Amino acid sequence: MLELKEYWESLSGVGKVKFVLKIILVILATLFSVFNWQSVELHLIFTKVALPQTVLIVISMVVGLIISSIFDYRRFKKKDQEIKRLKEEMAEQKKLGAQS
Repeated sequence: MLELKEYWESLSGVGKVKFVLKIILVILATLFSVFNWQSVELHLIFTKVALPQTVLIVISMVVGLIISSIFDYRRFKKKDQEIKRLKEEMAEQKKLGAQS
């Protein structure tokens, strides 16, 4: 318990607000999952699966996160390549400027 008190005292005002908000979000998420625990039948192409609603929602969120991460990775990779190319061009410009 002493470690938690030390942690709390080490936080800034904004850090304390964020910590309290995280605890509130965890409590709300727990309440949401308890109230939505009834089973739902999911019809897939060749089969049916019965899952709790909460599990289905979490799976959907994870799949969405994975898909968006894949697209973000491709976009950021293109930007990183362009930045690298522009830095190389700038280095060449500096070399040409120094030689003049």
